[in-house]
Amino acid sequence: MKLSSTKKTVLAGLVASACAISPAMTMAAEKAEQPNVLLIVMDDLGTAQLDFALDQVDRDTLLKRPEAARYEGDFAKLYDAAKRSMPNITKLANEGVRMTNAYVATPVCGPSRAGMMTGRFPHSFGTYSNDDAKKGIPLDIKLLPSLLNENGYATANIGKYHNAKVHREFVAKDKQSRDYHDNQISIPDPGFGPEERGFDYAYSYFVSGAALYNSPAIFRNGENVPAPGYLTYNLTNETLNFIEKAHDNDQPFFVNLAYSVPHIPLEQPAPAKYMDRFNTGNVEADKYYAHVNASDEGIGKIIEKLKAMGEYENTMIFFLSDNGAVHESPMPQNGMDRAFKGQRYRGGVHVPFIAHWKGVLPESQVNNTMISAMDILPTALAAAGIDIPAEMKVDGKDIMSVLQGEKQAPHKYLYWAGPRAFHYDSRNVDFWSNYWKWITYETNEFIPSKYIEKHSKGEWAIKDQNWSLHYYDDGSKDFELYNYAKDPAESVNLADKYPEKVKELKTAFYDWIKDKPAPVAWGQDRYEILTESAK
Repeated sequence: MKLSSTKKTVLAGLVASACAISPAMTMAAEKAEQPNVLLIVMDDLGTAQLDFALDQVDRDTLLKRPEAARYEGDFAKLYDAAKRSMPNITKLANEGVRMTNAYVATPVCGPSRAGMMTGRFPHSFGTYSNDDAKKGIPLDIKLLPSLLNENGYATANIGKYHNAKVHREFVAKDKQSRDYHDNQISIPDPGFGPEERGFDYAYSYFVSGAALYNSPAIFRNGENVPAPGYLTYNLTNETLNFIEKAHDNDQPFFVNLAYSVPHIPLEQPAPAKYMDRFNTGNVEADKYYAHVNASDEGIGKIIEKLKAMGEYENTMIFFLSDNGAVHESPMPQNGMDRAFKGQRYRGGVHVPFIAHWKGVLPESQVNNTMISAMDILPTALAAAGIDIPAEMKVDGKDIMSVLQGEKQAPHKYLYWAGPRAFHYDSRNVDFWSNYWKWITYETNEFIPSKYIEKHSKGEWAIKDQNWSLHYYDDGSKDFELYNYAKDPAESVNLADKYPEKVKELKTAFYDWIKDKPAPVAWGQDRYEILTESAK
C-alpha cells in the first residue's frame, strides 16, 4: 500500500547519524523532507575523464601505455578536453563528497547495474557477466525502485536498463547500418520490464547501448516508441518532465538516469555546439568529449530545475560510472589504474563516485574509504526512513555516516569473480582497428573478437582498504598481491613478500564464494576452477 503523497520527514536513523557530526547538520536533517533520490550513471566513463580526478594523473607514466589509434593525440589537449568536459559535475563534486576508493560490483554494465538495483553482489543470483545479465534479475528479487514506490515515491528509469531478460528483433534491412545500435531492438520478456519492477515510469532501452540519433530501441512503459533526434537530449527532457510532475503531485521521486554515453561506438558527432567546444586535433576524441559534455549540460539543466522547484536541498544525488573506461577511448582514460572494462584490476571496477545532498552532507570533501555502488540502495532507503526487508539479503551498507566524515570502513572486503574479458583491452587492438573500418564502410570484412566473455577464462579478486589479491585461470596457479593504496597501477606483485596477507585474502575470498551459485550462463566449468583455486 502506498503512503500519502505528502512527503514524510526524514526518520530518526538519519537524524542520529547527523547528530554525530554537528548540531548544524542535526538541524538540517530534522528539517529535511523525505528526500528525492537522483541516481546518475554514465556508461564506461573512466575515473580520469573528469576534472576533479586529474590531479593524480602522471603524464609520463600514461604516455608509456598503449594508446588506441582512433583516439590518439596530443596528451595536453586530451587532458584539457577531459578537464572541461563535465563542468556541472565538477560543481557537484565541489559541493559534495568525492569518494575516491569506490567500486562497482563487476567490471561490465549488466551485473554492475544489478548490484545497484538490488544492493547485492550479483553473483548471489548467478550473474557474473553480461552473458548472465541477459537472463535478467530474477523476478523474486525486490529492487530499489519497488521498495521506494511502495513507500510513496514516484519512480522512473530513464535511459539504459540492463537488468531485463530480453529477446531481440531487427529493423528492416533497408534501414540497417553496421552499428548494431541502429539495428537491434531488445524487448523485455513479460515481467522483466522496468515498469514491472517498481518503476512508475520508464523511458528505456535494454542491454549494451542505443543509437545516438533516432534510436529504434526506446520503450515507454513497455511500448516501443519513436525517439526522434539526439538521445541525450531526450533522456534529459524526460527526466525534467518526470521530476516536475512528481513535484506537482507533492511526491518524493527516485530517478535512475542512465545516459548512453560515452559507450562506443561514437562514430556520429554530437550536435555542433558541443563539437565546437573541443579541438584536440583528433575529431574522434572531440566526438567523445563532446558527447560527454552534452550529458553534463543536461545534468546542469536538471539541477537548475531542482533549484527552481525548491527541491535542490531535498535531493540526494549520486553520480558514478557503471565500470571503467575501455581501451578504445581517449586519454586520460582510467588514469593510473591498471586495465580496462572487463577486468577486475582497478581500471575495470574503480569508478568516479560523487554523493551530494545540500545542507546534509559536507561540502568539498574527499574521502578515500572503500565503498561499493551496492551501498547506494541501503543509504537511500535509510535516508527515506524505509526499512529493508531481511529477505532482500542486501550486501551493501548504509554509508551516510561515512559520507558525513566517519572514518569507519563499511566493508572489510569487497569481492569479484567472473570472466577476464580482454575484449575492451589493448591486446584486442586488431579487432577494434578492423571494427572501426568495417562500421564506417572502409572494409567489407568483419573479423569477430577472440576475447568476448563466453570465450574468456575466469579470474577473481578481493580488496580491503589497501590491498588487492588477484587470481587468473591461465594455468600458472599464481597469485598477485598489490598494495594498491601505494601502487594504483597494481604493478608490483608482493605475493612472495607477504604470504600471510595472501593467505588472509585468499581465505576471505573462499569464505565468500563457496556458497555462491554457479553463473547462469557464463562458464560453469570455469567457476568451479575459481572456487577450488581459493581453497
